Amino acid sequence: MKLCSLGSGSRGNAFVVKSIRAILLIDCGFGLKETIQRLARFDIMPDKITAILITHEHEDHIKGAFSLANKFSIPIYLSYGTYQMCQKRLSDSYNIHYQIIRNFDSFEIVDIKITPIPVPHDAREPFQFKFESRDDSLAIITDLGKITKHLVEQLNKIKGLVIECNHDQEMLYQSDYPDSLKRRINSEFGHLENKQAMKLISEINHPKLNWVAAAHLSEKNNNPEMVSEMIGHIIKKDTVMVKIIDQDNGLGWVGGV
Repeated sequence: MKLCSLGSGSRGNAFVVKSIRAILLIDCGFGLKETIQRLARFDIMPDKITAILITHEHEDHIKGAFSLANKFSIPIYLSYGTYQMCQKRLSDSYNIHYQIIRNFDSFEIVDIKITPIPVPHDAREPFQFKFESRDDSLAIITDLGKITKHLVEQLNKIKGLVIECNHDQEMLYQSDYPDSLKRRINSEFGHLENKQAMKLISEINHPKLNWVAAAHLSEKNNNPEMVSEMIGHIIKKDTVMVKIIDQDNGLGWVGGV
């Protein structure tokens, strides 16, 4: 498998996981036109997408998901809680096939096994996902306020990891954000702080971990160079193995089919 990102941050998030036989779009936080344009950067035609997986109902993750699915007849996989919270975005004219993800059970889409991972976040029923195909594996873990034991267990022996490094705690505290927003971001149901992300990486670090990509960085309360150095220090590999996902440019393909 390989992965790319159309962009990640507070203004929109979307990832693509591609295997030999499937193309999965994980979240679609950009409008329809912009999503199509961003997909084109990676030579991905929307009508070739096998399925869309939605992690939770926040706008920066679902903005273009339903219009894209309707236009190109792409099935959508999501939790029942997320489906309920997205009702206001669904037009009566849409003809979309929904697959409800139930419990934490793994399921398959063509040649990719997907394991939903519940995370603490201020959404109705949020999931992040682990993907396995042949002898490869990767996970996309963003939008969570703290690390859980279950999450660490699910990421054991993972070969590629997208991990949220949302903010530096000190930068957040010194920012001009309202106190209520600071508390939300830094809560157990908010977003992952750099040191927490590093703790997770250190707990799952192993010789077969091939790459780590930092996602959902705050444009005001984080520093990409600092995050890259922090990750590199933990995994102790060449810095080519450490990627930072940009809000505007995303991330080029990593891993291999």
